[in-house]
This record gives sequence, C-alpha cells and structure tokens, in this order.
Amino acid sequence: MMAEAQPKYLYVADTLRREIAEGVFRDGQTLMTEEELRVRFQVSRQTVRQAIALLEDDGLVDRRRGSGTYVRHGPRKRQGTIHVGVITTYITDYIFPSIVSGMETVLSSHGAVMSLSATYNSPTAERKVLERMLDGQVDGLIVEGVRTASEMTNEDCYLRLMERNIPVIFINGYYRKLRNIPHVVMDDYGGGCQAAREILRRGYVRPAGMFKTDDLQGQEREAGLTDELRSRGISIPEECMLRFGTEHRMDLFETREGMDFVDTLASGKADCVVCYNDVFASNLMERLRQKGVKLPEDLGIIGFDNSVHAAMNRPALTTLGHPMETFGELTALKILNMIDGEKEKSVRMPWTLIERDSLPDRNR
Repeated sequence: MMAEAQPKYLYVADTLRREIAEGVFRDGQTLMTEEELRVRFQVSRQTVRQAIALLEDDGLVDRRRGSGTYVRHGPRKRQGTIHVGVITTYITDYIFPSIVSGMETVLSSHGAVMSLSATYNSPTAERKVLERMLDGQVDGLIVEGVRTASEMTNEDCYLRLMERNIPVIFINGYYRKLRNIPHVVMDDYGGGCQAAREILRRGYVRPAGMFKTDDLQGQEREAGLTDELRSRGISIPEECMLRFGTEHRMDLFETREGMDFVDTLASGKADCVVCYNDVFASNLMERLRQKGVKLPEDLGIIGFDNSVHAAMNRPALTTLGHPMETFGELTALKILNMIDGEKEKSVRMPWTLIERDSLPDRNR
C-alpha cells in the first residue's frame, strides 16, 4: 500500500526506481505506458507524469515522443556545478589529507565542488552521512566504507543511492555484498606477499605480525603475508600475531593482548615484525624501546603506507609506500567519468618499497 505521508508521485517514482535497480526493467526496455502505470498504481495521469519526470532527472529513463518511455542508465540531469560527496573514516590525520588533496586538485580543475565528511569508522555515523547525501543535491559519492570486513549494516542506503542512479566509488576497501560498485584500493594481499618476500630476502626467519581485523585492508595484508611465508615453509606462532579491531585504535598497547605481544617480542621470540600500518609500527617501536629492546639490532620492523610517521621514527621506518595523491586523483577522475554516464572498472594499485633503517639486511 501507498504510505499516507508520502506524495503519490514520489511513491510511484521510488517503486519504479527500485524495480529498475533490481532488473525488473532493463536498459533499452520500454517502461509501462502511462495508462498501464495509472491503472497499476491507481493514480492520475498527472501523477504518473510527475513520477516519470523524476526518473528522467535521475537519468534512469528517456521519453521519446510518439514511441514511449525507455529505461536507460545515463547521466543524471544536473543544474550547473557538479557536487561530489567524499566520505572517509578520518580526515585530518595520517595519510587522509594527502589522498583528499589529490581528489580536490582534480575535482576543482573540472569545476566540481567537494563536500567532505568523516565517519570515524562508525556504521551509525556512516548511515547519518549517507542519509544526508540522499536528501541533498549530490551528483556522485567517493566513499571509504566502515569496518569493511565486518557485517554490513547500511546496505539499504547504498541500494537507495543505486536506485537514484547516484554513482558511488569505494576507496581503500569495499563491501563484498556490493561488488557491482567499483573501487580503487591498494593491492593489500600483494602488499602482504611483498612484505614477506622482503623480510626473507633480508635474512629474517622468525617473523611476527600485527593486523587490524575488521577492515579488508588488514585481513588481506595478513593473508598475503602468511600465505607467502607458508609457501616458503614458515609459519607465525599465535603468540607472535596480534589481531585487533577499530575499538582499540587508540589504546591497543594498554590492552592485555597488546601488552602480552610487546612482552613476546621483547623476549626474543621473533626477529622481525610486519605491522598493519606506520602508526601502529611507530607506537610499537616506542613500547619496545621502553622494554629495553634495541632497534633495529634486536628486531626488524616494516610498516605500510609511508606516512609522515615513517620518516620521523628513529630508526626511520622501512615501509610499503602508498601513492596517496595519485590515488586520490585517480579516484576523482573515475567518479567524474561515472557522473558523465561512463562505466568504470575497479583498480588495485601496487605498493612501492621505501627502504630506511628499521629493517637492515642481516645477510651482510
């Protein structure tokens, strides 16, 4: 039944949007005639025409005089300036300013306006931002999903965006349920393999690891590391692997698991550690120094991302470099193409080894 509080033309438009998104009506197919829609929804012809006009604005249908209304996923109609929403987990810290700077450079050069929001990796905050975007005038969205390896809670919001023909592209991770939405990510599994090859090449044989488990980046980096090591006959003992979630982002080494991990490394059970990213590597190095561990003599360390933290450490951190601004520029170009009605494919970008002092070659 039609919701009483919702205008009839909006109900008709929303129903047809959903059916187009679900494939009930496919591209190139004729939509039902005005008379058929009038009878189906028990509304006036004027109501039907208002609903079809909304679908035209969304770029979902094309009315051809004397022929009918055809389904087609084309660019949404827009008035003047392009508005792109950018939703990231964090904005002002770590590598995010450089990624956003790359996006802003491309978007502004094309006359687009960027609105920036942060979710702090909270599904509740993500829902609020997505609902605000749905209610506003946004032409496309760049989104870093929250806790992408956990159960997805806001699928309905993304389905509504798809129904409205608002293009979305994911960065850094993606939701497995929404594989039809393109993404720009780093090759995290390949990065884990690369880290494994690098520590073995440098003569380390007793590796440890610490990885975030509620996002795809952490899971894939760990999987790449352990699979590559296993192919060389090496496994990481459980006491030498620290896994953690977003809730311990700020206090990891105050937890029992974090303190036990530091004690394990300080006892000499590992000769190197592969860290989820440079921030956690930096914090770990500080804790190890407090325990009297000599770095890098006693323990080699490698991180991910090549953030400002990496170069500032003593010893300076060997890490796998993230292309940050280039990453942001590529993502911005893709969303602009999608706003223009073009199809875009997902991309996995390669890591670049940044050699510094924290992982010396033990073969020498």
